[in-house]
Amino acid sequence: MDGLVIGPVTHRVDRERIDGFVEASSDVADRWIGVAPPAYAAVLLFRVAGEFLWDPRIAAFTKTLIHVDQTFTYPSPIYEGDEIVITGNVDRVRERSGSYFVTFNASAAAGDRPVLESRSTFLMSDQAAAEPGSDGSEPPAEERAANEEPTKRALPEDGAEDTIARSASRADLVRYSAATADFNPLHWDHDSARNAGLDGVVVHGLLLNAWLTQHAASFADGEAPIAAIKARFRNALRPAVPATTVASVRSAGDDKVGVSLHLDAEGATIVTAEATIRGVTP
Repeated sequence: MDGLVIGPVTHRVDRERIDGFVEASSDVADRWIGVAPPAYAAVLLFRVAGEFLWDPRIAAFTKTLIHVDQTFTYPSPIYEGDEIVITGNVDRVRERSGSYFVTFNASAAAGDRPVLESRSTFLMSDQAAAEPGSDGSEPPAEERAANEEPTKRALPEDGAEDTIARSASRADLVRYSAATADFNPLHWDHDSARNAGLDGVVVHGLLLNAWLTQHAASFADGEAPIAAIKARFRNALRPAVPATTVASVRSAGDDKVGVSLHLDAEGATIVTAEATIRGVTP
């Protein structure tokens, strides 16, 4: 599969798809009028990444399937009504002790206007990543902890941190799967998650990334608040578990601000990220 090209695939950004994604990712609905939120990049990515990850030729190597890290760069906004053409490619495959680190790139454009560059690393293997731990019972379908809206916020001052409480229910995970076409059974099927060495189903990595993206976007106005975000997924988050996104200012220039972010739960860091936001002065 090294060097495989997927696409081009066409995707129309319409109001129903934007609304479905905003609801599934618990974003602020009335902010994204006429434009998709930055985290909508997950929808575009999985139009091509999903075709690779569920290719029957590599089905044996999805017993372990871990999203290791993700970078999204946004040259311009994703507008409602855009006809977007997405192309993906398997850029590199590295084998290490029977596991495969796959670098997957994707680019998307509306006509001659680029809207997204994506770089993903997936860890794949025909062996489970770990022996199953405790067999955790799944929470009721709609149960979640506190889940604050990422409404407009002031940048934290030097040395300070801003926090937002987040959580997802099992029903949220099904909604997110439907909105993005990311149907990895680790996010909705208990037995599949257990067979992969997990205690039970886990929240999508790109939903966690969406929460961090939303937090960064809350500091800026306009339809294109995020220039780029790079995330590393370190641990899994179970549904209904309380989590917190934490943001602090890393650097400030004339027209861009660097923001450090992390998502914590149960005393562990789940995701770390660095984002660049546009047009904000701390």
